[in-house]
Amino acid sequence: MKRSLPFVLLQTSNIASGLGNGIVMITVPWLVLELTDSPSAAGLLGALASLPGIIVSPFLGTMIDRIGRRKVSIYADVLSAISVLLFVLVDRVSELTYIWVVLIAVLGAVFDPAGFTARKSLIPNAAAAASMSLETANSRHEGFFAVGWAIGPAIGATLIKFVGPVDALLATSLLFFIAAVSVMLMRVVDAASETHDQNLPSENFWQATIAGFRALHADRALFSLTIIFMFTSAVYMPIEMVILPVHFERLDNAGGLGATMSALAAGMVLGAFSFAAIARRFSRYAILRGVMIGVTIAVAPMVLLPPTFVFVLAGFLMGAIWGPFNPLWNTLIQNRVPAEMQGRVYGVQMSALYAAPPIGQVIVGLAVEGFGLQQTFAVIAVLFVVVALLTISLPALRDLSHNTAQTTTAN
Repeated sequence: MKRSLPFVLLQTSNIASGLGNGIVMITVPWLVLELTDSPSAAGLLGALASLPGIIVSPFLGTMIDRIGRRKVSIYADVLSAISVLLFVLVDRVSELTYIWVVLIAVLGAVFDPAGFTARKSLIPNAAAAASMSLETANSRHEGFFAVGWAIGPAIGATLIKFVGPVDALLATSLLFFIAAVSVMLMRVVDAASETHDQNLPSENFWQATIAGFRALHADRALFSLTIIFMFTSAVYMPIEMVILPVHFERLDNAGGLGATMSALAAGMVLGAFSFAAIARRFSRYAILRGVMIGVTIAVAPMVLLPPTFVFVLAGFLMGAIWGPFNPLWNTLIQNRVPAEMQGRVYGVQMSALYAAPPIGQVIVGLAVEGFGLQQTFAVIAVLFVVVALLTISLPALRDLSHNTAQTTTAN
C-alpha cells in the first residue's frame, strides 16, 4: 500500500480536479445566463476563457520543467481555488456583474492548464513508485479524470438547485484545495527537477520554451500526430458544442441532449480504463488507427439525425472508441520525450489544442446558419474520413510504436 500511495494521491488530485472543472463547466455559464439572460454572452465568455490556455500553455510547460512538476501542480490548484473563491467574495462585498465574471473566469483559466499539465507530467513518477506500467497508469489516470468530468456537471446542477450558482462554487474551491493537498503529500522524485540543472543551465526562459517546440517538431511521428489531433479536435468539438445542442433544441428535447452527452461521457470512461488491456494486445500505431477509423464509423449514423436512442447508442460507441486516445497520447510522450522536456512538449501541445476547437466552432456555427444542420454535419463526417485516411497513410505515424527517449522516473 505504501508503494502505491503516490499514485493513489495523484488520482485523488486528478478526480478532485475533474469534479471541480465539471462543476465550473455548468455553474459559470448558468451564472452568466442568470445575470444577462443572453446566450451570446455565455458564448463570448467561453471564447475568452480559452485564450489563456492558448497563450500561456507553452510557458507553463517551461515552468513545469524548471520549477518542478509537484510544485507547479500544487501552486496551480491553490490559485485555482482562490480564483473560484473570488466569485463568492465579490458577490458578498459588492455586485457580481458580467464583467466581474469574465475577469475571474479568465484568471482561473490561466491556472487550470498548469495543474492539468503538471499532473500528466507526474504520472511516470507515481507509476514508478507503484511499480506500475505506464500503460496501466495512464489508463487509470485518464479514466478517473473522465469519471470526475462526467459526474461534475450533475453535482453542479444539484448544487445550483439547492444553493444557487455562486455558493455552488464554494464546493469547487474545496475540491481544488483537496487536489493541491493530495499532490503536496506525494513523496516521489521529480525527474524533471533532477535533470534540468544538467541540461538547461545556459538557456533563458524564452529559449527553454522554444526548445519544447523544437523537441516536438524533431519527432516526426509525435509532430504529425499533434497536427492530426488538432484537426480532429477542431472537427469533433463543434459536434458537442454546436451540432447536438442545435439539433435537440429544435426538437425541444433537452433530455435527449443530456442523455447523449452522458452516454458519450460513460463511453469515454470505459474506453480510458480499457487502454491498458488493449495496449497489451495491440501496437500503439494499431490502437491509433482503430480509434480514428472507429470514431469515423460512430459519427456516420448521427448524420442521419436519427431518433434519440440511436444518438445515445452512437454517442456511447464514440466515447468508448475515443477513450483510449488520451492515455495513448500520454504514453507516447512519456516514452519518446526525455523527462526534462515533457512539461514543455505537453505545454506546446496544450496550446495547439486550446486553439483548434474555437476555430472549428465558429466555422461550423456559420455553416449551420448558412447551409443547414444536416449538410454541415455531413461535411464533418467526410472530414473524419479524411483524418482516418491520413492516419492510415502517413508513414511517420508508423514509428509511434517505438520508444525514442529514456524517461527518468526513479522513486
